[in-house]
Amino acid sequence: MSEYRIMRAAEAPDYTGDAPGAFLGYARPMGSEQLAVNVRVLEPGMAHVPPGSDPGMGHSHKSIEELYFVLSGELTAKVGDDVITLGPHDALLLPPGTPRGVRNDSDAESRLLMVSVHVEDPRAESVMHERHWEAGARA
Repeated sequence: MSEYRIMRAAEAPDYTGDAPGAFLGYARPMGSEQLAVNVRVLEPGMAHVPPGSDPGMGHSHKSIEELYFVLSGELTAKVGDDVITLGPHDALLLPPGTPRGVRNDSDAESRLLMVSVHVEDPRAESVMHERHWEAGARA
């Protein structure tokens, strides 16, 4: 018999707690040793930041690249100093060290798939960038 695991949508843990939207984890709860796969649900006006954090904040990763894939809706991303709009099935590959921020400036819910390699301590891998959205934005 083949070894595999299935996680039904309703079983995915939501790491946002009581905060609006959702940050759903898939690979880590399933025991993946190589992948990190998450879905971020952003309500209109929400930014992709930890619950209770400043929505003007961004982040980068010290050593891993990350792929953002828009499942539905529209998102505004700030990558370095560039501000871009992403729609359904658009993908954004982010190298290590690249400051990024994502927010939903639309009037409808958006869903973002985030994929990277598995790291033991994701918080230790992350670098927070305060006032990311204020610094040098250009379209």
